[in-house]
Amino acid sequence: MMRLFLATAAVSLAAAASTSAVAAGSPLLVIHHKVADYAKWRPAYDADQPARTAAGLTGCQVRPTISDPNDIYIACQMADVAKAKAFTAAPRLAAKMKGAGVVGKPEFHFLSAPR
Repeated sequence: MMRLFLATAAVSLAAAASTSAVAAGSPLLVIHHKVADYAKWRPAYDADQPARTAAGLTGCQVRPTISDPNDIYIACQMADVAKAKAFTAAPRLAAKMKGAGVVGKPEFHFLSAPR
């Protein structure tokens, strides 16, 4: 329940701060995972931007928790939910995450547009 609360908070912050061209009412993908070392993980995340763009993910914001800089939430607007789901299910992403130092199993939350 606490993780869902944190995910919702991350989404609210991302939606409020987003400067992308996608409408503020877009559905969101929230990814939560831990990394072994944020400084080593971040360049690998940044290098994967073309894959996120191809999946229709825009306005992505990375937020570590205040208490643990290696506990990461990522919130992205989704232009196409099916593409975003395919992106998160792809073995390619799992391999990229593992190579970047993601620890444990990541969580993917698909949130609808505001009603």
